[in-house]
Amino acid sequence: MNAVDILKIGTHSYDSCFQENGEIYDPVFKEPFQYGTPYYALCNAVLALKMEGAERDDHIRRAVKALDAALNHVVRLDSPIPMATVDRDTGCSWRVNHRDFFWPAVIRTYTILRDLGQKTESFKRNIRSVDVEKSFRSRPPSNWAAVWLSGEWLRIREELSPNSLNRFDEWLEVFFQERIMLEKGFYQEPGHPNSYDLFTRFFMADILNAGYNGRLKKELIKLMETGFERSLRVQLSDGSLASAHRSTGLTWTLGVQCAYFTYAAKFFESKDKVKSQLAKVAARRALSSFVRWQRKNGYYSPVENCLPVGYRVGFERYTSEGNHGPLALGFLAVAILNGFEDEPLASGTSRKPSVLIEHDPIYRAIAHYGPYSVHFNAFPSPDYDGFGIVDMTFGPNRFLHFVSSVKSLTTGKFLNVGMAYKDEQVDGELTIIARKDFRLINGFQKVEGEDYCGFSLEARCRGEWYTYAAAVRIGENGIEIEESTPGLNNFKSLLIPYLRDPGTGTTTDIDIKKNEKRIRLIHGNEEIEFALTQKIHRVIHLPYGYENRRGLCGLIRVDLEGRMQGISYRVRIVR
Repeated sequence: MNAVDILKIGTHSYDSCFQENGEIYDPVFKEPFQYGTPYYALCNAVLALKMEGAERDDHIRRAVKALDAALNHVVRLDSPIPMATVDRDTGCSWRVNHRDFFWPAVIRTYTILRDLGQKTESFKRNIRSVDVEKSFRSRPPSNWAAVWLSGEWLRIREELSPNSLNRFDEWLEVFFQERIMLEKGFYQEPGHPNSYDLFTRFFMADILNAGYNGRLKKELIKLMETGFERSLRVQLSDGSLASAHRSTGLTWTLGVQCAYFTYAAKFFESKDKVKSQLAKVAARRALSSFVRWQRKNGYYSPVENCLPVGYRVGFERYTSEGNHGPLALGFLAVAILNGFEDEPLASGTSRKPSVLIEHDPIYRAIAHYGPYSVHFNAFPSPDYDGFGIVDMTFGPNRFLHFVSSVKSLTTGKFLNVGMAYKDEQVDGELTIIARKDFRLINGFQKVEGEDYCGFSLEARCRGEWYTYAAAVRIGENGIEIEESTPGLNNFKSLLIPYLRDPGTGTTTDIDIKKNEKRIRLIHGNEEIEFALTQKIHRVIHLPYGYENRRGLCGLIRVDLEGRMQGISYRVRIVR
């Protein structure tokens, strides 16, 4: 199954949401939700390019009707405002006009239908009539403005826009003046989410790929070079994006990676064959993660789990099937439109050792070796992640990973794989490292050898005497982790919050071998082992009451025997 097959299955999964007026209705709320309609139109237009006969005609019909509905919404400023955010507790909703996201999908769908020989004169007139500063609410340097700006460049290229290249450059320049850190290849937003860094850089790459020739071309080229390096490093070994702040667990980040790395492969094709090949592999790695979240006989999931519609596990307030499902598929459609028709990356494909250390203003470290990736977030957003090892992954085409912090449904607080401690061997309140507000003392330090790579750090909470230290090393035999509180000799525990149920029909079993000092997690034919150095005093297993972006979770608490300053353990793939 290649990218086109995956797009076809995902797009058809939303056919039951397609209305006679051309709109896509959300399957839970039974009305339009933000911008699913234009991306459903784009998916059908791209599929029409790849199909023949009656199947092709059906995709054209759907693309025409959806484009008509989407374009009318852009042109008619008094059109009804769609749902934008939903309260998970009660299902109450709020409405915000997000026409900004319509523009590139609308322009692309129009040009495809035109090139397919369809009647598009009315679309052309409506596209020509749009005043982007009246129709779209966001302004540079907002990431939303990057979306309509990429669509406006396509309109300028098609000679349908009243805006000049000079005016376009004025909009574009604001991004580089205020938000883009060119040397780091990073677009800044509050909380420094990896998602919207990638999202905005994708649209900058989209503008460059579409033949932009204005005075910011040098900056766009530089961003393509530095941003590619960052995107390569923040992609985990399962193809997903390293968890940090909002939207990371939404599947559109996977579709964007497919499209972004496809652009990068084209960009480097004549400049650097090695980088071009790395980009192609990264696009396939993202596709391997993308395809995992297609529900069997159901809607393509807007989040990185396959739990049933309505569960809302892993959803942001602004997420829905009828919105972000077609959006994710739309980004994959853009990749296909630019030549990406590969199959997902096979399991077992290794990566060369690499370490990315980011200090001010990001404060994260990510290491890769073979099938393993480890991501440490030292400056998490309190609403999304805990301090420490937020991600550990074990290669493509697997479900059992430790991706994003796990939330307690009782307290709303976060847990990561990592250390906790208390003053008594049995009773007493645990101090959990992931929930403390640490600051790095001397930053991350890179750790490298002939057969391993990783990083180390020391951190302190404000006003506290004792520090926290950690070292992570990845080699062929797995991930070795050391955690300690130097000078603080008390009772330590290892917390293992784990993915129990991603909604695929397979759940995780636990095999505890106390005397052998190991814990194994078994998910279908996947098996991950935690091997500890210290003796185990007791193990407590709490299989319910937790969740993260990947699904319903459980917690294994391993209390270690005796007083100690630190713990050490190894995490490895058994099968």
